[in-house]
Amino acid sequence: MKKIKFLMFALVAVLGFTACDKDCDHDFIEYDYSEALVGIWTYIAENGQAEAMVINPDGSFAITGIMQGGHLYEEKGTIEVENNKVSLVFEGDTEAIEGRLELVAGKSMSIVINEQYDIRLDYDYCKEDLSEEIVGMWVCNDGVAGMSIQTYQENGKCIFTGFASSANGYMTNFESTYEVFGDMMFQKTGDRYFATSLTYSPNGNALGDILTTTSTILVNGKSVTSSYSFLRVKQSLDFTGNKYDYRATYVTNVKGEDKDIPFLNTLFNFAKMDGSIIDKFLKSTLFAVEFPDANTLKYSFLVNGQTTPMTAPIEVEGNKMTIKMSANGAAYQDVVVYTFQDQDNTQMHLYMPTSSFEKFFANTSVYVMLGNGQLDANDTEAIAGVYKTVADAVESINLSIVMTKSTKAI
Repeated sequence: MKKIKFLMFALVAVLGFTACDKDCDHDFIEYDYSEALVGIWTYIAENGQAEAMVINPDGSFAITGIMQGGHLYEEKGTIEVENNKVSLVFEGDTEAIEGRLELVAGKSMSIVINEQYDIRLDYDYCKEDLSEEIVGMWVCNDGVAGMSIQTYQENGKCIFTGFASSANGYMTNFESTYEVFGDMMFQKTGDRYFATSLTYSPNGNALGDILTTTSTILVNGKSVTSSYSFLRVKQSLDFTGNKYDYRATYVTNVKGEDKDIPFLNTLFNFAKMDGSIIDKFLKSTLFAVEFPDANTLKYSFLVNGQTTPMTAPIEVEGNKMTIKMSANGAAYQDVVVYTFQDQDNTQMHLYMPTSSFEKFFANTSVYVMLGNGQLDANDTEAIAGVYKTVADAVESINLSIVMTKSTKAI
């Protein structure tokens, strides 16, 4: 019982739940609330501490919360309700915590624990579960020159990459893990967790679905709330006549074989790579990406001091762009990239997951080797070996290339 008491008082102290005076009155209705309890209930305090309580039809529940300092805690148990009386039994305990329940179905729930004090645990009801809806890519534009992209994967990983507007501009790129409970997300960066409330608006504007994230943190003892709106990019990309100069490449989740792969006077080792080597390589070789028309991509890079252009047809579906490298010969494979533009076309992001990067890297390798006479275009076995060498060397990588609009004519 001491453990249970400690847990309940910890919830009050950590999550900021309200405690009433012993003489205060609570209105409640005399009926069985059991069915109305089923669902997801959440609470986020002004200091960013939070909790999610999932109640199942069989009366079992699971609690996930964030304590002071960004630490996660989890509890399980069962809940029973008879009229206005509620009993909570936590996993590992035999004695129940008893109290009363106040419920506004579909809106809020208060569990009032009567021990030495009147402890009130207040939750909001989640009308929709966004755990599946959030999966995908979302882009946020600050209206000036900054643009950030969040990619929520089905495996609970999130990739964040972006170019923020400032006097000099800066790039940010990191990977985190996440879990969604109803309309609240718990995200882990490093060894700390933080909670974010989610508001989803299908077809929120003319360009597509809108996801608004709101989080609160303590800064110098004061609560600071930040809110950002992201667009699930369904818009038609405007490429025709645009040319972009290379700015920067950032990568996350780089893993691979501890082996040096020589390519254009650069050694790539994906077991030791921090991303700067790719950025340095592309800065010295890739200098322009242009779109002579809506169906064609042309990019230029330097090989042995000579400008080498490569052109390929493209197919665009939403923000997904397939570069049809196979149109240039059987030695090449098509590459899928996810493309984002800001509202003024002043910059463009190209995002590549692992499989896309492997094909991009191998295609370029094959192109250079064919040009140098190191590879025979009819030797399918040797060509397949190039792709296998890259695939074996790269276990995982997420790559984002930032391009800025060129003022030079195409």
